[in-house]
Amino acid sequence: MHLESFLAKSRIIDLKSADFEEALGELIGMIPDSLLGGVSRHEIQKDLAERENSMSTYLGNCVCLPHIKLENLSRKYVFLVGRCPQGLRLNGKEQYSNARLVFLILARADEPSYLKVLSSLAGIFSDDETMARLLAPVAIRQFQDRILEAFAGTDGVRDKARRLNKVFLSQAEKIAKDSGCTAIVVLGDTFTNGIRLANYFKGMRIVLVSERRTDADLDDFDEIVSVRSYSRIRMGQLKSAILVGITKGILSETDKVCCIGGIRGSDVIDSIMVFNVGAEFSQFYLKNTDALPAGVKPDVVERVIDIATELAVEGREGKPVGSLFVVGDAEKLRPYLKQLVLNPFFGYKPEERNVLSPFMDETVKEFSLIDGAFVIDGSGTLEAAGALIHTPDFNLKLPGGLGARHAAAYSISLAAGCLAFVVSSSTGQLSLFRKGQMLVLSEPRV
Repeated sequence: MHLESFLAKSRIIDLKSADFEEALGELIGMIPDSLLGGVSRHEIQKDLAERENSMSTYLGNCVCLPHIKLENLSRKYVFLVGRCPQGLRLNGKEQYSNARLVFLILARADEPSYLKVLSSLAGIFSDDETMARLLAPVAIRQFQDRILEAFAGTDGVRDKARRLNKVFLSQAEKIAKDSGCTAIVVLGDTFTNGIRLANYFKGMRIVLVSERRTDADLDDFDEIVSVRSYSRIRMGQLKSAILVGITKGILSETDKVCCIGGIRGSDVIDSIMVFNVGAEFSQFYLKNTDALPAGVKPDVVERVIDIATELAVEGREGKPVGSLFVVGDAEKLRPYLKQLVLNPFFGYKPEERNVLSPFMDETVKEFSLIDGAFVIDGSGTLEAAGALIHTPDFNLKLPGGLGARHAAAYSISLAAGCLAFVVSSSTGQLSLFRKGQMLVLSEPRV
């Protein structure tokens, strides 16, 4: 799926109104009747406005992302973009004055990729370099081109970087073949304008690892893994990406991987590394059991790693935050849980409290200040926050210096057969527990 295929230049406009509801009306008015399947524009605008008043779709970074599902939409998605340099007004809600872009999404009601697309868009709009280009005061035609480029990417890189990259790619191809590598992992955040690999690594699986979650062109890449990078330490992003790759069946313990990349945004490859997945992740493979507990979706693991990584590196409001995320079968977990505080997620619809929705990011990060664990079922539904874990006594086998949060993660992973992700409040280190085994996913905070 190419996100840019749902965009048209004619539906990327400068908004005339500074009122949010009127701005929605402008965007909805751009939709051809043939796409709406008889649905009233008035009803669409009314439903969007009501949702906005009850739950804001302001993502931060100057972007609003209103969205709605429609039964009779003739396409999977329709995207509309409005630019509002002066900001917007909505019932006195101050955050809308910071909005500069309104990205409206109409989705077919039965479209299964809905949450994934929302997440992809949120990833695009969280990229500071992309947003700097989109917020620059340029003519509407140039703005339209930049919007399309943000979703499609471009193929060119600087001449000097291209020449240097050719040398590294040629050597990486030779090293990969001589080492018996079965897969190539490319750290995509190295490149601001993408990279072409059509002439390299014939017969090998090529996996793109990138913070940007876009359904990018797969001409050069067999698979795409989206993992955020919040530091200059590449190993953290790489290890998390390989874990996600394992859970999705992209990589296995028999793979030998050649990884290439460089400093984020440099457009220059400066590193080639080869390692054995099975040896590197030996803790994760226990008696040939499945990498994931039954019923746990790989996309949920990917999203939890995203959120946990951000908390690990950035903390909350500039302060270190320790957190515990338990992911597994809610019924199996229930006997081992007790609420320390009233459950903040109780009473909400499952789709309103699913971690796959980008609108839950800030909510989860805010509740991370509460003592206790987040409990997430296999589909991504947040069952609880502030949960106390109490399990049978186990003979703890943990490295020295780890506290109660790691002990709880160790115990619940054994008792309930779940995954437990721990962010250390003192070091920012992110660790995964599976069946009592600990796998460190990121280096300590520097």
